[in-house]
Amino acid sequence: MSYQYVRFERVGATGVVTIANPPVNALHPDVAADIERAAQQIAADTTLRSMILTGQGRCFVAGGDIRYFTEIDRQGAADMALRVQRMQNVLFDLRVPVIAAVNGHALGGGLELLLSCDFALAEEQATIGVTEVRLGLIPGAGGTQMLFSALAAGTAKRLLFTGDRLSATEAARLGLVDQVCDRGTAVETALACAARINAAGPLAVEAAKRSANHGLRHSLDEGHRREVEIFSALFETADHREGITAFLERRTPVYERR
Repeated sequence: MSYQYVRFERVGATGVVTIANPPVNALHPDVAADIERAAQQIAADTTLRSMILTGQGRCFVAGGDIRYFTEIDRQGAADMALRVQRMQNVLFDLRVPVIAAVNGHALGGGLELLLSCDFALAEEQATIGVTEVRLGLIPGAGGTQMLFSALAAGTAKRLLFTGDRLSATEAARLGLVDQVCDRGTAVETALACAARINAAGPLAVEAAKRSANHGLRHSLDEGHRREVEIFSALFETADHREGITAFLERRTPVYERR
């Protein structure tokens, strides 16, 4: 499959998707479409067990495409936001875990994209923030909603209202990113984490993601109910039996995703 705005590479059982829209990887509907297509390619290949999303150059995504903003009206803005939201929902619901390897600035739409991934690793020089109010706008691809799942309400509102930029270290302290790594090592660090994911039972990892995401969208009681359904269904899989047998035999399990 060919792409205009992303590069797709397979590294072992991980699909690495690199956003390549120079100079700052601005998020345009066509960029969103390529990210979505790459994610769907990963979803369809059951030999892939994880995805990494990163950027080319000095930015992860520095925000929306400002030049494109000058060409659209209210309806065009709504269409654009819905298009990006659709792509982000694909990442959120993707069969496999999605790691954001934040190689540089993740601002505006870049932070929204980060929040649609399962977790994020950021290089030390990255800056992160929802900066739309500085342009007389608000986040339009879910930022005013997703930010409250990641942060305390007061902190989320402060960032939304001020447009402040956070250092990678501050973003990690607040919980927006999971780990800070050295400059130039985001993908390497993410691949090491992905390797640990890939070594686990693939059906179990996929089930864990489904259950966790269900809980993020529903009440605690409903989340508990769904967890039991997903947990008990795994007892009918060959992978579960292999995992238990390998544990008892003190050997490395060989999972077949069945």
